[in-house]
Amino acid sequence: MVSVLARSLSRLVFPEVCLGCGVPTRGRLPVCASCLRRLPHASSEAIRAELDARGAAAQDIRHAAALWQFDAGGTVQRIQHALKYRGLPRIGAPLGELIGSSFSETASGWRPDVVAPIPLARTRQLERGYNQADGLAAGAAEALEARFDPGLMHRVRSTRSQTRLSHAARWANVQGAFTLHPDATVRGRRVLLIDDVITTGATLLAAAEPLRAAGAEVSLAALAFAP
Repeated sequence: MVSVLARSLSRLVFPEVCLGCGVPTRGRLPVCASCLRRLPHASSEAIRAELDARGAAAQDIRHAAALWQFDAGGTVQRIQHALKYRGLPRIGAPLGELIGSSFSETASGWRPDVVAPIPLARTRQLERGYNQADGLAAGAAEALEARFDPGLMHRVRSTRSQTRLSHAARWANVQGAFTLHPDATVRGRRVLLIDDVITTGATLLAAAEPLRAAGAEVSLAALAFAP
């Protein structure tokens, strides 16, 4: 919590600048309009192919999308790291609004009833001070005129960071890690799960399993696709 406070205080000293070109910016987004237009869009077809490689777990997922293609060392990575590691949860909601607007175009008329974030492990959320997916999901829910439910899913066990794991190890790492809130009623409901990054899709697919088992129709979306 101290580190989060320190980062917040530092923003009172140093002006906000675009994470793409470095010019001062006063908007809610961490990039200027010019850089925003140049960010690489993710391919829904490529995301679906990545998910389908996971086999049966992806069969009933209705739609899967990401706002941008991850660009290692580029502006998209700087945005994602600013949200996730630099104590800037406030940029999550405006980024989520972009996710929601983009998803509405990709999903061919499919509209969620509920938008929920992928939950963090308790220890990781305490360390970071927030869940980066919360703001993204809140903004997407606003754009899609759906209910935002940050408590719909629970992470029932801690998992290792997925960053350095193989595709197979990523799936094993998150299998059975998520459950529904005991009072949740999702049968016949459309649920959109939100995370910051889709890589192999293992985390989102693992979180979708209890929703599908409870009778929900599930779609997935993220800020970036990083295959």
